[in-house]
Amino acid sequence: MKSVKDIYLELSGIAIAVLLALACGFAVILATSSEPLTALSSLIIDPVTNPFNIGTVINKAVPLMLTGLALAVVFQAGVFSMGAEGQLYMGGFAGAIAGIYFDALPFWLHFVVIIGCAMAAGALYAAIAGLLKTYANANEIVTTLMLNFVAILTTSYFVNNVFKDPTSGGAARMAYLSPEVLLSKLIPGFSAHGGIVIALAAVVIVYLLLYKSPVGYELRLVGKNGKFATYGGISKNRVLLTSIMISGALAGLAGIVEILGIHGTFKENFSAGLGFDGIIIALLARNHPIGIVVASFFYAYIQVGAQTMQAGSDMPREVAVIIQVMLVLLVSAQGIFNFMKHNMRKKGGVV
Repeated sequence: MKSVKDIYLELSGIAIAVLLALACGFAVILATSSEPLTALSSLIIDPVTNPFNIGTVINKAVPLMLTGLALAVVFQAGVFSMGAEGQLYMGGFAGAIAGIYFDALPFWLHFVVIIGCAMAAGALYAAIAGLLKTYANANEIVTTLMLNFVAILTTSYFVNNVFKDPTSGGAARMAYLSPEVLLSKLIPGFSAHGGIVIALAAVVIVYLLLYKSPVGYELRLVGKNGKFATYGGISKNRVLLTSIMISGALAGLAGIVEILGIHGTFKENFSAGLGFDGIIIALLARNHPIGIVVASFFYAYIQVGAQTMQAGSDMPREVAVIIQVMLVLLVSAQGIFNFMKHNMRKKGGVV
């Protein structure tokens, strides 16, 4: 367990990384905008100036929270999976099919079946990479990246052909789901939908799983020292496969929540990289469920700020991409620094 001093140093490093990334974005605005104060105000203040923008921040944070949790689980197990995007598509696709073809079920059972199918599809699709990792020693970065393309292109084919809504015209989408199963707004007139409740519940469940259950203990032990875990009688392959499937289930949940809360149906290319954004969230939060909540809202806040900045000034929303890229670089550098510090302590060095 980390000492209070280590936790404080880690949080300080993350805070410094965030501030430096923001400073880089501000520098670009100051150097290129003819109205920098307006652009900065739009980026920083506008996302919280009205209920619609606040609701948009919440809605954008929901899938980020779920994909961040998905990747935190496998990262803690020592598996660098990049497959959340494909698992998200498979989960959303299976959930949408369940929503269309099981609509004769009672409302509550219909909703449960939709969520269950989405999570099962994500878990089973993730299991492909898990089995390749555990029994063929295939590199999970390569397999999960390739499986992302397989999922995206396969669902694209089906939504353009087999399951395409005949009334959709030129749009590649399925039929719209019944309004009964869609996630309703939290408050009438407020744009945030009920997906935030599901996401926060997932945070609590993942926290309890990782830190209060035997499964979480084994998972974290394998991630920290696989040889020691094996010596202690823990099946490394079983734990790795379990972690990858839990991750896939969470990614599938992210896909169907995005569909039920925003789109109302499965659309081609509906994700826009949510699975890859989850990698940034998990890294920024140091794979801790509570940190993922904070990181998701911060990331969503920057995204909405970029949109309001583009609408209200002469700066494009791509400035947010600069901030995101700098976050990845700086947070990764912090990770390298911590790794070096740990090794030097083991060797008796002084940091």
